[in-house]
Amino acid sequence: MLTYDEALQRVLAQTDPLPAEIVPVADAYGRALTESIVAAENLPPFDNSAVDGFAVGDATYQGGYVRDYAGTVLAGQIPSRDLGSGAAVYVATGAMLPVGTSGIVMVEDTVEGEPAIHGPAFARFIRRAGSDVEKGETVLRAGDVVDAGAVGLLSSLGVTRVSCHSRPRVGILSTGDELVPVTTRVLPPAMIRDSNSHAIEAAALAAGGVVIQRLHAPDDKDAIRNALLSLSGCAVVITSGGVSVGDADFVKGIVEEIGSLDFWRIAIKPGKPLAFGRVGNALFFGLPGNPVSSLVTFELFVRPVLRRLAGHRETSRPHITATLAEPLPHEPGRREFVRARLEYRDGEAFATTTGSQGSHRVSSLVGANALLIAHEDHGDYEVGERLPALLLF
Repeated sequence: MLTYDEALQRVLAQTDPLPAEIVPVADAYGRALTESIVAAENLPPFDNSAVDGFAVGDATYQGGYVRDYAGTVLAGQIPSRDLGSGAAVYVATGAMLPVGTSGIVMVEDTVEGEPAIHGPAFARFIRRAGSDVEKGETVLRAGDVVDAGAVGLLSSLGVTRVSCHSRPRVGILSTGDELVPVTTRVLPPAMIRDSNSHAIEAAALAAGGVVIQRLHAPDDKDAIRNALLSLSGCAVVITSGGVSVGDADFVKGIVEEIGSLDFWRIAIKPGKPLAFGRVGNALFFGLPGNPVSSLVTFELFVRPVLRRLAGHRETSRPHITATLAEPLPHEPGRREFVRARLEYRDGEAFATTTGSQGSHRVSSLVGANALLIAHEDHGDYEVGERLPALLLF
């Protein structure tokens, strides 16, 4: 069997970023840019006030009465005159400052009802044109991910469309005679709801994918074959179930028939029967049917692929080192990914498991914010031992 590291390397070696497309800035959220963005103008575009107060035109002004009161400038208005020595004008926060402004007296430093202005004036309350971004400055680089701050910056600079990597199109197929729709109110005997396809869809969306179809096929070779062929135009096809060695596990054989299988089975827990290959132009991932195995293998292999297809520089979750707050049983031979909760005390992460690690226990994923990584060459872990953890947030 392949090790985890070998399997991930083989998967990523077949993954290249998708082509670029031009999209509105609002639709670029969460996507990686393919081109750098250069500011075509200053930000802010003009000198403006950081506070409500009085702009004064005397560089040596330190307080006292100002007799030349020149009116008011609100945000969006153009000053009607320049400021000379001893002159002042009321300015609202964000208002354009008159030429000649050397400082601003905050409203809070004036005396209400006085016929003139007095108080300390500060140049730090002046927001100079270009003090945030200067014209010609590169504000975002190719490969940067557009977050809410980037949307705000681009919008402030008048950038309405950007070039991003395409989102990977994802097709999902759950298999099994035992599955019924999640809308089934009363379960028939021996049946379960098809939760895996919905969980995988949520995980794919969170990873930046676009789910094109979500199908179900019974344990029937023709039905599975037809479903896989209908999804083969996607960038990634993900199946759940049917990749183990049971009498009704047909998925792996059908992929070998209509596509190609790169590997099957890896030395990890949970998720040993993971399959990877191609169906048509799509990368194929055959995830195990147990819900925990399905989501953990998605996290370990599918998520990095979706992020690389989408042009992200960082494809894996952050890793830290955590201290065990309880013993961790572990049998050597396979790398185990243990659902855990991390709590931070004095800057150190302490880990407790979410309970029994059975691969059927989907409830063990709720509240888990990390996967502890127990290595192949290590046995049981004691309280206080430190081991790597993959952060899930």
